[in-house]
Amino acid sequence: MKITRREFLKYSAITAAGLALPLKFGVHTANAYAISPGLQKFIDPMPPIVWGPRMANPVGGVYAAGTDYYELTGGVFRYPVSTDMSRIFPGYTGTRMYGYRNTAQLATAHVPLGGVIAVQKGTPVRMRFTNNLPAQHIIPFDASITQGVGTIPTQDRMAIHLHGGLVPWTSDGGPFHWFGPGSDTSGRTPGGTYGASWINWLPDYTSIPGTPVLSNDIYYPNNQSARLMWYHDHAIGITRTNAYAGLATGYVIIDSADPEDVAVRSSYGLGEFLVFQDKVFWNPANDPNFAIYSPGATPGDMWYPYMYEKQIWKLNGRKNTPIPSAIPEMFGDTMMVNGVCYPTQNVDATRVRLRTLNACNARFLNLKFVFENGATGEPQGGYLAPVAAPVDVWIIGTEGGYLPAAKQVIAAGAPITGTLTPLLNGPAERLDLIVDFTQCANSNVLLYNDAPAPYPIGAPIFDWYPLAPGNPGAAAIAAGFGPNTRTIMRFAVGLAATPPAIPALAGVSNPVLPTVVDAVNGGLKLSATPGSIVNHNGVDYTYLPTTQELTLNEVFDAFGRLMQLVGTTVPLVKGTFGRTYLDAPTETAQYGKIQIWNIYNLTADTHPMHVHLFNAMILRRRLFRTQGFSGIPVFKALGRGPDAGEEGWKETFKMMPGECTTIAVLVEPPLPGNVRTVQVTNAAGTVFTGTLPQSPRLAAQGIPGDEYVWHCHILEHEEHDMMRPLVAS
Repeated sequence: MKITRREFLKYSAITAAGLALPLKFGVHTANAYAISPGLQKFIDPMPPIVWGPRMANPVGGVYAAGTDYYELTGGVFRYPVSTDMSRIFPGYTGTRMYGYRNTAQLATAHVPLGGVIAVQKGTPVRMRFTNNLPAQHIIPFDASITQGVGTIPTQDRMAIHLHGGLVPWTSDGGPFHWFGPGSDTSGRTPGGTYGASWINWLPDYTSIPGTPVLSNDIYYPNNQSARLMWYHDHAIGITRTNAYAGLATGYVIIDSADPEDVAVRSSYGLGEFLVFQDKVFWNPANDPNFAIYSPGATPGDMWYPYMYEKQIWKLNGRKNTPIPSAIPEMFGDTMMVNGVCYPTQNVDATRVRLRTLNACNARFLNLKFVFENGATGEPQGGYLAPVAAPVDVWIIGTEGGYLPAAKQVIAAGAPITGTLTPLLNGPAERLDLIVDFTQCANSNVLLYNDAPAPYPIGAPIFDWYPLAPGNPGAAAIAAGFGPNTRTIMRFAVGLAATPPAIPALAGVSNPVLPTVVDAVNGGLKLSATPGSIVNHNGVDYTYLPTTQELTLNEVFDAFGRLMQLVGTTVPLVKGTFGRTYLDAPTETAQYGKIQIWNIYNLTADTHPMHVHLFNAMILRRRLFRTQGFSGIPVFKALGRGPDAGEEGWKETFKMMPGECTTIAVLVEPPLPGNVRTVQVTNAAGTVFTGTLPQSPRLAAQGIPGDEYVWHCHILEHEEHDMMRPLVAS
C-alpha cells in the first residue's frame, strides 16, 4: 500500500514573493490565516479559577444527601482577554466567547473556564445543562463534514463530555448525545431537539410516588482516584469550533480517604491550574471579510481559519471546496492561560504544584522554564539559545491520576536548547507537576514552548516569535509583544520560602498492572499469562488472549481535502484501512477485562489518541515499516517502554509517525459491581430506580451494547473523521 503522507507545506513556496497567504500584516480578502494584533505580554495577572457552586443539598435541595447537584448553562458572553486590546481597538468591550456558567447566576459576570467543579471520590454528581447558544455560531460554520444520519446540522448544538470520566455511556457526552438550542438534559424541553444516542432513563427530582419522571441529566459516579479531568463539548460536526469558542473547563476529583492525595494536598493544596490554549484574534485590517462568515464579530473577537488554502494543505485535485471549509489543523499565534493572553503568575521561591492542561485544538507544547531578560518580555539568551532557569521539576501525575512514584524529569542546570523534554504534551494531556523555584528568587521565569507545529515535522509559519526564521509575519513582531507561541506566561518569583517535601507516592489508590521487560518485542509486557485472571485493586479481571489491531490513516475527502481516519489492519476497500465514524463499529470493550491494543500510525503526524470509558498503560512504542504496509507489520527494531512520566495510567496517548503503540487496556465497569441500575432519592425521601439502557443508535444497526468512542484529540482530526465507535458490553 502506498502511504499518503502529509505534504503540509510546499516549502519552496514559503517565500515573501511566492506566499499567497496573509503571513504579513496588511489588507487581504478572506484567508486561511490572519494574524492577531500585537498584544503586550505579561501585563495582566493570572485570573483566579472560578469554582462552580453546587445547588443546596440536601436541605431545600432536589436530591437526598449523598449526591451533589449542579445546574449549568452553555452560552455566549464577552470577556477582556487582554487589557492591551483597548489600546489597539478603542471601544473594545471584550472578546466574544462561549462558556459554561451556573444557571442560577446568569445575571452575574461570566469568566472563561467558569464552573470548574471539585468533587469528592465516591460522591455522585448529577448535572442539568441548558443550551443557550446562539443560532449563528461565532466561528464560521462548515456543514459539509460529517453530521450523521438523522441529525440536524444546526450551528447551536452542544454535548457534555467528561474527559477521562468513568461514567455510564448515557452521560459520556458522545458525538450523537447532543441537545439542541433551548433544550436541556432533562430531555423533556417542549420542541427540544436531541441526537440519535439520546435516551431518557434516570429518575428526575420532579418524580412523585408512583410516577417516575425520566431524564437524561448527567450522572457521574466519581469512583476514580484523585485526578484532574475536564468537561468540554463533543457534539458531532461542531466539537472543534465549540471547544475553540470556549466550551471547556475543569473537573477535579479529591480523595480524602487516600493517604497519598491527603499528603500531597496538605503540602501543596490543589495546586495552580494552568489551562493552555492558542488563539487568533480578529484584526479587520488583516481580514475585512471575516464578519461575513461570523456575523456580529467585532475587532478583537476570536478568529478561526475558514478557507482551505492549497498553499498550506495538500488539495487532491478538487477546487470547489466550500466556504467556510473544515481545515486539517488549527494553530493560533497568541497563547492564552486560563482565558488571558500572556498572564503573570506570582509564586514564592519554593516548590509549587502546577496542574496543566493542554486545551489547544492541535498544538503540542514542549514546556521549558527559562529566565526572562530583565522585564522585556523576552527570553534571556534569545529564542535560539534561551537560558534555562535553575528549576527542578517532578511529575507526580498525569490524566490517569498519581504516578506510582514521583519522577524527576528536569534537573536545575540541565541544558534545554534543541531538546524535547518529558513535559512534551499533546492536546488533552495533563501534567501534575512539582516545580522547585528555590534558586530563582526575585527573578522572572518564562514558561517556554518550542514544540514544532504540526508535531513533529513543523512548519515555520506556525512558529511565532520576533524574527522567527521562515515566518514572514514574524518580522513585524516587536520585543515584549505578540504574536508569540513560545513565551506562554511569566512566573514572577518572589522571596524564598521553606520548600515542602517531594511527595512519596505509594501508588496504593491507583495501582498499575504489574509488568516485566519484554525481551522479544522490547519495552514492557504484563507479568501475567493471556487468558489468566489478574487481580487488580481487589477485583478480578480476565486477561483476554486476543488483541485489537488498529491503524491511523490519512486520505482525502470528496472535496479533495486532507482527512484523517482510524481503521483496522484489514482494508475496508482495496488499499484503504481507514473507516469513517458512520461505518460499522469494529472496536469493542468488555467490562471486567484486560486487553492489548496495537495501534499503527501510518501518517506523518503525532496523534494524541484519546479513549473514552477506560484508562490504559503504555507498554511500548516500536518502529515498523510503513511503506508497503499490508496489515502485517514488519518491525525495524525492538520497541521502547513508556517515556518518563508515562509510567502510570493514561487516557490520552502520543502516537508517533511510523510507530506501533501498544497499550494495556483495563475496562472497569462505570457503575460499581457492573450493575445497570441507579437508585435516586429525591428531597421528599422517595426512592426511584433507573435502569441503564443500551444505545438506541447502535440498536438501530442491530448492535447491542453501550456506545463510547475513541479518537484523535487534535480536534480538526477528530471531526474529519478520526473517531470511531467503541462498543462496550
